Amino acid sequence: MNKRFAHGVTLLELIVVLVIIAILSTVAVGVYTKEVLRAKITRTRAEIRTLEVAINRYQIDTGQFPPSSTGTSLAPNPLNPVAPFRGSGYLQVALRASLNGNSSVPLNLRWIGPYIDWDENRFGTLTAAPITGSTSPAEIQFLDPFFTPYHYIRSEDYATLGGTFLPLTNPYAATETYYNASTFQLISFGPNATSNLTPNQLGTDNDDITNWTGPMY
Repeated sequence: MNKRFAHGVTLLELIVVLVIIAILSTVAVGVYTKEVLRAKITRTRAEIRTLEVAINRYQIDTGQFPPSSTGTSLAPNPLNPVAPFRGSGYLQVALRASLNGNSSVPLNLRWIGPYIDWDENRFGTLTAAPITGSTSPAEIQFLDPFFTPYHYIRSEDYATLGGTFLPLTNPYAATETYYNASTFQLISFGPNATSNLTPNQLGTDNDDITNWTGPMY
């Protein structure tokens, strides 16, 4: 037997192997994490497009966009939206069950939904807490892939509930005040689950994903 190979693995050799494995594992985890994040961002963009289609179908059928924000009561009771606007409670119930929560006898006879199919595991409250028996249908939110509520506001409510302003550098700022001036705004707070909460600036954090622009990185 060759005496050069007769000895076992030395402690130093074992440490070198472990270090190499640790480095490779760190690189692999970093790549995996980055790809998971990229997939979630892509899914968020796709869901915003899906919601846009559903909202526009609703508007074509009923003649109006779904109410903005989130509330604690259903129509025909007076709407009680959260101001400044937060969440997608009224949007969720309008698209899935009509504003009275009864898809069999909808509030608007022109309603022919449901207009969207959504993963049952992706509903929650404004704080993304699980839904309970005491949760009003108008408080149930569409959650994004980061398990944060989507935020929705129609253009007629921008001035009262706080739609997001166009920056003064925007080419349309000379004639328009808000993004999507005649339609609606949809916002995901993105990976960090937070946004610029200054009035009229929701959706302008660097990683926010909206229906007027993508993430800024």
